[in-house]
Amino acid sequence: MAPTSAAPGKPRVFLMGLRRCGKSSIQKVVFHKMSPHETLFLEATSKIVKTDICNSAFLRFEVWDFPPPSLTDFTDQAAKWTPIFAGCSTLVWIVDAQDDYAESLGRLQAAVVVAARANPQIQVEIFVHKADSLGEEGRWEAARDVHEQMTQELANLQVEIPPLRVFLTSIYDPSVFECLSKVVQKLLPQLPTLQNLLDRFLTKCSGEKAFLFDMVSKLYLATDSSPVDMALYELCSDVIDTVIDISYIYGTKGGTGVGAAAGAAAAAAPAADGGGAAGGGADEGDTLAGSAAAGGAIVPLASAAAHSSATIRLSTGSVIELRHVDHFTALVTIMSDRTLDKHGLVEFNFCAFREAVRLLFEAPPSAPAAGAAKAMLVGAGV
Repeated sequence: MAPTSAAPGKPRVFLMGLRRCGKSSIQKVVFHKMSPHETLFLEATSKIVKTDICNSAFLRFEVWDFPPPSLTDFTDQAAKWTPIFAGCSTLVWIVDAQDDYAESLGRLQAAVVVAARANPQIQVEIFVHKADSLGEEGRWEAARDVHEQMTQELANLQVEIPPLRVFLTSIYDPSVFECLSKVVQKLLPQLPTLQNLLDRFLTKCSGEKAFLFDMVSKLYLATDSSPVDMALYELCSDVIDTVIDISYIYGTKGGTGVGAAAGAAAAAAPAADGGGAAGGGADEGDTLAGSAAAGGAIVPLASAAAHSSATIRLSTGSVIELRHVDHFTALVTIMSDRTLDKHGLVEFNFCAFREAVRLLFEAPPSAPAAGAAKAMLVGAGV
């Protein structure tokens, strides 16, 4: 089946791999909210399945799930693949960690040779999938082996592409979300400026860590420059689930906010069967602002018609704050509980951050626009 044209300027992410490697499961779990256990009953991909991801102005791209390529697809039919790869931004190749991956890497090598000729700037990402089946030492050894083999083979063939990356993933833990987040970040030309804005926001507010999340897919579009702790990322992801669930039940209809994200997340599950656009659900609720004490009770703080927020106090003394940036985008920040005494300062700087992000994405990714966005947050300090 010949692929259809993508929307002008919209990046494409190709998911490819051998039969039963788990690529369709990754897409269903992340973008269609399918339970990992339900993916056991998915049929093998027999045609190209395109999913349009357009949850917000910040996250717009296409995911193309390809059927397993044959041994001669990239050698005897290179002319057919050349225009396809020419429009590809990122090639994600899934390697099954439970099988001998020599054959998979051989086909990946053939694919990269064709892709590099058509698009020298294509980003190649390798997911060593089902890594939870390996021991701690075995999974890192597999990732290192895959990286060394592919790097050496491409160097021997004199194929020049951006440095490839290897990730360890599983649909039974947050690793697949964290790794896909890093893939999606490569699609954002505004990423360096976003990271700079998050660093400045944390400095102004004495924060510890910040993520800019897409609330429908739970991918983070950007984070500050400090290293990402998987346990911390999982905690923030769980906070989003909690806020969406509560907003879906108690939120008011007909507005924007985390309740709208709840509606979109709910709509994403039935959309999985049709392979259509994810994130186009109906608005269910529009506001939720609350504080969860150590005992877990939700205490209402405030209500806003257009923007939502939540404050969750952890037993460790830290505070997680979720604040609405866009209909389906939220800033999740980890701070000390002492920052609750400076609520006005945090709110003031967040409003400046939100406006800077809006300006950044409304204007072309040029130096003047980026400079204006940074200056807006710099001037917000107190």
